[in-house]
Formats: sequence, structure tokens, C-alpha cells
Amino acid sequence: MEIVNKAILEPILLVEDDMDHARLVIKAFTEHGRMMNKIVWVKNGVEAMDYINRTGVYINKDTPRPGLILLDIKMPLKNGFEVLSELKADERYQTIPVVMLTTTNNSEDADKALKMGANDYIVKPVRFSDFVQKVSQLGHYWAFVSDAYLVNCGQ
Repeated sequence: MEIVNKAILEPILLVEDDMDHARLVIKAFTEHGRMMNKIVWVKNGVEAMDYINRTGVYINKDTPRPGLILLDIKMPLKNGFEVLSELKADERYQTIPVVMLTTTNNSEDADKALKMGANDYIVKPVRFSDFVQKVSQLGHYWAFVSDAYLVNCGQ
């Protein structure tokens, strides 16, 4: 038996409509954050809820429950606050950690997100090195608070 961090096995759901921002997040997590998790990228809130609920283009597909959701606030079709509200209203998804991402440093948005149940709020900085540092801190925090469990390795 060995102890395996549950967070390593669960995918990270990235909900981001801007391709450049999505690439930045993915690069920060995989190359600099040393995260081993699969990152699933969807481009808007409708796709995010379809992925989570296995509806729309994800119907009859094996979409594992995300261990973490990185959720942009300003998106077309369904914004991040709407997605967060749906997630926190559904008992099946209330325990999934959600980190809100935005390019604006609006304290009202941060307060609203936290009051709605978001676990954290990150302003996407202009400098890549600043963003990498924030992602690294987020990765350490997530690994720390995630449940660990035993996996039988045949030993």
C-alpha cells in the first residue's frame, strides 16, 4: 500500500474563452507548476456545465469529475458567476474547489466570488513569471488540502 494524493488523479477543468490566456494557464501548470493532472480546457460556461453534467457534446462520454475548476469570470454565453452559482447550488458539485480567474483587479468581483463559494480569486498578471508564481502557490495549496487515500499497489 502506498499513499497517493487524490488530487493527482483528478483533472483540472480550465474554463477560459481566451486561447492565449488558456495556453498561459496550461503552460504555468504543466511546465512550471509541475502538476501531473490532466487539464481539460473548455471555452465557455455552457461547455463547462456540459462537461460536468455529461450533456451536450459530452453526452455518453467519460468525463471524470474535476478535482479543481479554474473559472474565468468574463465569458460569452454563460459567465463565471453563473457557472459558480450553478455549481454551488448542486450538492454533487459543492465540494469541488473553484478558483476564479480574471484580468481585472476589481475587489467587488473578488468579494462576490468568495461570497458565492469560490475558494480563491486570482488576477491574471501581465508578467508570466508572476502568474507562474501564483499557479505554483495554488498547486501547493491544492495538494495540501486534497484528501489522500490508500491505493493497493499489489505489495
